[in-house]
Formats: sequence, C-alpha cells, structure tokens
Amino acid sequence: MDEFILSIDKDKFRSTNAKWNELMLNDPWSVGYVSTLIEAANWKNKEEWEETYYASGKARNAFLDQNAAQLGYSKEFFNDTTVPHNKSKYYALSWDVKNVNTQKGRTKEDLREKGRILYEAVKNNGYGLTLEECVECVRFRVICETWNGIILRENNTVATLERLLPNLRFEKAEGEMDHSYAVDFQVFSRSTNKLVCAIQVKPKTYMSNAPYIRKARAANANKYAAYQEKYGASVITVISTSKGEILNEEIIAKLKSFV
Repeated sequence: MDEFILSIDKDKFRSTNAKWNELMLNDPWSVGYVSTLIEAANWKNKEEWEETYYASGKARNAFLDQNAAQLGYSKEFFNDTTVPHNKSKYYALSWDVKNVNTQKGRTKEDLREKGRILYEAVKNNGYGLTLEECVECVRFRVICETWNGIILRENNTVATLERLLPNLRFEKAEGEMDHSYAVDFQVFSRSTNKLVCAIQVKPKTYMSNAPYIRKARAANANKYAAYQEKYGASVITVISTSKGEILNEEIIAKLKSFV
C-alpha cells in the first residue's frame, strides 16, 4: 500500500510539534481515537481511509446537532479543544459525553479549525508558516501519520516479529489503552496464553535528541511504568521502518527470552 508523503517543508512541519502536543490538539477529545478508527476496517487504499474519517466526522456533527442539549452540553463544548487540559473535570465526564468525541472522526472543516488554532500559536516561531501549511500539519498528523504508522509501520513490523517469534502472539491494543499507556500491542505466549510484555512501535526519528522527542520519550516512560504497575509486564519500544525492518535488533533477543 502507498504511503502518505508530507507536502510541506519538513523543518516547518517539525517546528509545530511542540505546540501540537502542548495544545493537546492530538488528544482523542480533539480528533478521536484514530488508532481505533483506522483499525475498524480493511482499507482498499489510503484515500478510502481519509474519506471515511471525514464521513465519521460528519456523522458526529449531525449527532451533536440533535443530541448535544440532551447530553447537558452545547455543541461548542464538544468542539472546545481546551477541555482535556483540566484533567479532573475531563475524567469526570460520563462515557456518553466523551464517546461522542473519542469514537468519531472529524470533518475537513473541523481539522481546518484546529489548523487555525495551531497557526495562531506558531505563526511567529521564525519559520514563516502560513495558515494553509498549519492546516496541512494537522491533516498530516491525524490522517497521514496514522496511516503510515499503523497500517504500514505497525502492521509490517508485527508481521516481521511474528515470523521471527512464532511462539508469541501480538494483540492490538485498543485506542484507550494506547492513549493511556503508549502501548501498540500486548504480547502473549502462545503456549500459556500469558501476557509477557507490551510493545510500542516507533520510527527511527523517535531516537533523535530533539527537545520535543526527548519530552515525548519521558512522557512515554511514565506511561510504560503505569502499564507495568497495572499489568505486571514491561513495555518494549520497537524501532522500525515502514516496511517492518527492525532497527534496534537487540529487542529480538529480549522478546525471545519471554518464550
């Protein structure tokens, strides 16, 4: 399957990473559990995935037009990207309320609004970003990186691991687990059906020393620790290419030790 290619300057794109995370525009409240949404079907191509994501957003908006008041909130509340910043209030929301946002995609217009928010935060960062470039940054992160990372990198990587480690079973983590613990797959022994570890699949750039990458690794380390505390199993980071080639080969021996 084809890969999405970034259409704007890579340095401009990277310059928005920190604000994208800081503003929590990547939160499931803002864009849905995209990992769960993309795993919901067998896609013919990347274009079908993108159009289906937008169609899901259209269905979400229609639902809000009819039901927001009954849920006790305005439509503006559901489109407020700052809601997750107050964690205590956010976690106190009912599942019915949160699921409206987390289980659906967004329309092109919805993503454009997030691009506007991003633009206002980065327009003076020295890279000369335009509004249209910021809109594309949002689209690429939500639509394109999800496809490239999950359908291409993750699936190809797990196919490689299953070939190398036939005694282990890799089970895709649901969106909420992925978000809470930075876990892509849980790994089980085929002989005992026991959970032995979990893995997170990342590209080579995840090992860079860029400040926003270091911050992401630190945040994920905390999530790994929370996963181990809850499930009694460690989380292993697998660095791989979109074709599934394992770059940190030492993790193969570590995974073999669980068999």
